[in-house]
Amino acid sequence: MDRGSAARRITAAGTAIASLGVAPGDDDGRRMEKRVLTFTAVFTSVVVAPWAAFYYAIGVPMAAAIPTVYIVATIAGLAHLRATRDDRWFRRSQLTMFLTLPPLVHVALGGFANSSGVILFAASAPIGALSFSRVRRPGLVFALYVAIVAAMVPLEGVLSATAPALDPRVVTLFFAVNIVSVSTIVFVAMRAYVRSRDRLTAALAEERDRSDRLLRNVLPGAIADRLVAGEQPIADRLDGVGVLIADIVDFTSLSETLSPDALVQDLDRLFGALDDLAARHGLTKVKTIGDAYLVITGGLDDEADLDALAGFALDARALAASHAIGERPAVHLRVGIAVGPIVAGVIGASRFLWDVYGTTVNTASRMESTAPPDSIQVTDAVADRLAEGFRLRPRGPVDVKGIGTVHTWFLESRRSA
Repeated sequence: MDRGSAARRITAAGTAIASLGVAPGDDDGRRMEKRVLTFTAVFTSVVVAPWAAFYYAIGVPMAAAIPTVYIVATIAGLAHLRATRDDRWFRRSQLTMFLTLPPLVHVALGGFANSSGVILFAASAPIGALSFSRVRRPGLVFALYVAIVAAMVPLEGVLSATAPALDPRVVTLFFAVNIVSVSTIVFVAMRAYVRSRDRLTAALAEERDRSDRLLRNVLPGAIADRLVAGEQPIADRLDGVGVLIADIVDFTSLSETLSPDALVQDLDRLFGALDDLAARHGLTKVKTIGDAYLVITGGLDDEADLDALAGFALDARALAASHAIGERPAVHLRVGIAVGPIVAGVIGASRFLWDVYGTTVNTASRMESTAPPDSIQVTDAVADRLAEGFRLRPRGPVDVKGIGTVHTWFLESRRSA
């Protein structure tokens, strides 16, 4: 077996062991905590097993029994964790054993010097407590650790007097091994925690980016930034805004001849093409309402560009004529354009929407609804600003519901054409 294959098998085995207690319904944070807990417990059992054997070999059975108890209790805890996927008992038992068993070994071996500072293993308890969100008071665990260490100080004379006779070289070796062992346990536990945290952070960042992209598909970028920053409410009065509303001619009767899937698919294809076209013209899409499409120019990050709005209207009409819906080989649009002040704001709490309101929006809607098929109807104010770059034909006065008699124009083509 080559080294690469062996390393992969060891990694796979470690991952399998660390995932013993993971339940299908656990979120990323719970999976991380369970994996760190399980891996640390297994690794610690492996580290203390040689100690138990060594203590038995040098004739200190009391000191040997304590790490043996830890290993047996850990195996039982892992079996319970695997069966229940509930880490509460295992977490509490591990914290309790880390906090209490090293001091017992300290006592059995005769104090700080003779035990070679084995009580340092108890420091793993407060460090482990910091890694788990469900340990409510990790500071209390640390305080207990400090209290236990402090309580051993006045007992040092009594413990050293009853300590088993150990070779000074063995004591020195124990010091080195204890320091390295505790450091290794802490390092491995924190490394597993950091790696799991980094994976969780990356997953959260990816999810945040996905949510941000979704938000910016629903709202203009400037509005999305304000919403994410916590601004509430978001409401603006915008002056000199160009508003365009386009609607599919005879859409209701057309929709009755198509299956829902075919209708939605054809509309999605057409409106997706209109979205791309609006982006190329630098316009801000507000929304679609059924078969109606609403875009504006100006008022957010840029000045109103009615030439771009008119260019979009002409291109949209040509684009629609090249798209089929059901049996109809071409789509016919009515388009209305108006310019003036509007009110814009975000409404709703769960399915929020950035929308525009006011007389200018109503006028654009009336320009669309009173326009003949395949025509682009605009107000006097719009026609005045487009006269230099576009060909317009006067329609004359039109009786507009809710507004009265309005003089309107048809936008026909670009002058360069």
